[in-house]
Parts: sequence; structure tokens; C-alpha cells
Amino acid sequence: MTSETVESGRSYNALWWAKVQSAGPLQVSPDTPAVPGLTRAAEPDGSSVWMLPTLPDGAGHGVLEELGMPPVAVEMPNETARVLAICVTCCWQDRSTSPWPGSVGTLTQVKAVYAGLRGRPEQSSDLTLIIGSLRRLHATNWLIWNEKLGEVRLGPRVTTWTPTAQTTLRELCRILPDPPPALLAAPKQPEVAPDPLPTDADAPNPAPSPDAAPSMDSDPGTPGPDQPDPSASSADHTPASPGPAEPEPSSAMPGSDLPDPEPDPTTSSDAPTTTSSGPAEPEPSSGAPGSDGPETEED
Repeated sequence: MTSETVESGRSYNALWWAKVQSAGPLQVSPDTPAVPGLTRAAEPDGSSVWMLPTLPDGAGHGVLEELGMPPVAVEMPNETARVLAICVTCCWQDRSTSPWPGSVGTLTQVKAVYAGLRGRPEQSSDLTLIIGSLRRLHATNWLIWNEKLGEVRLGPRVTTWTPTAQTTLRELCRILPDPPPALLAAPKQPEVAPDPLPTDADAPNPAPSPDAAPSMDSDPGTPGPDQPDPSASSADHTPASPGPAEPEPSSAMPGSDLPDPEPDPTTSSDAPTTTSSGPAEPEPSSGAPGSDGPETEED
């Protein structure tokens, strides 16, 4: 081990001692390294650890002053000590073990034991004295007081009680009145974010019942969920669109506006063709009988 490591360890210990002497017991994380001369008191759930000086057995005021931890002067010390003894009675149920961490007591228990110790019914002035004493003991780490819930626990300083002091406290708890059963507040459940409401698209379509009658409001032309869509089937079997239709043979009568039929290719090709330059001259008639030409005079 080098001198630098030893010097670093001394500086680390001195730093923690300075913190404890200035601020009192410190609540730190469980992975904080141990410091020689400091007692570690773990919370019941193990979430944190209290660090405070380890007092030698039989240490008096002179030793406490040397350690930088002189006794804390409080207002109304007799009343404060009485309330501390009552809280020890309420929170130290299993007195065969160490008082730390103890159990949780309630304000109702403290008031009941306080009234039994005074030998009279509870009065409104008792609450003022009790609350004041609980606040002073909480500030000096002898108690952990939750004023919102009205619950109290023993503080980390009780770990400094020696076996001789614990024997005296057991006898004191035996003399004090027994507290009533504790009625603790129900622990709050962690809030869970509500799930978003499902949309219509996410909702599954229920299968129709075979016995269900068709709705009267539905369109009769609209196919049901189990019926095929006629439009889809007709679209699949639609014939291809035909090409241009062939013209049907005309049955027009003579004199209609339809074009003349094409000439018969069997006829003579020497037939004269007419032009649109003027009226056509009549062809000379051959005088054949039965012809439609003009008659000639006989000689």
C-alpha cells in the first residue's frame, strides 16, 4: 500500500466525518463505502443507509464534544423526553431485538398512551404538546415523523443506544400503558397510465350469427358480409368491348338517298360513262322490237 493510497483514505474518512459533524446523521445510497468510526443503519426496504458516529460505551458529554456531537438542547426537554419514551413504547414491539428499525406507530397511539400516562382523558391541549415534541425529535433524528400521514418511526440515532441503555428502556416500556392497535393508512398504488381508447378501425368485426334476422334498415341491394358482391363478379366476367359493328345490308327502296350499288362486273366494259359536264345525249336506238326507244317513220 503506497503512501498516496493511505493519504487518500485518510482524506476520504476526514471528509465524511466533517459531513456528519456538521449535518448530523446522513442518509446515503447503499453502495457508499464504509467509513471507520461511522455506524451504518440500513432502512427496512434497503433503499438507503444512515451513517452516524459510533459512540463508545459510557461516553459522556466530554467525549461527545470531542467527536463534535454535543447533546442537542431542545425546548421543553421533560415533555420531549416523555414523548420519546411513548414513541419507543409504540414502535418497539419486539423488545428482544434491537430497537432499529422498529415498527410504524400512529398519532392515535401516541395520544392514547400520553393520556394514560397523565391519568386523565385526552384533551385538546395534549395534541399541541405532542406535535411540538414530535417535530423537535424529528429535527434531531431521534424520530422519523410523517406529519401528513400521522405516522412515526424510531430515528437512526437509536442505534447508538448501548445494551445498558436498552435494558433501561425495556423496563420503562413495561411500566407505560400499552398502546392500542395501529391503524395504518393504506399504501398508495402507483398510478398506471390508462390505455388509449380503441378506434373503429382497431375493433374486430363480430361474426354474424346464423340465426340473426337481417336488419330492416339495411339496403336490400347491399350484399351482406357472407354474400359475394355481384358487382365484383360481373366485373370479372365482363366480355371485351367489340370492335366497330359491321353495317347491315340495306333494304332501302328505290329513290332513297343511299348510294347506288356497284356495277355488275359481268356487264360490258365498253358502256359509256357519264360525266357531270352536261346532260347526256340519248344513244341511237337500234330499232329492236321491244325497245323503249322512239319509233321511226316507215318509208
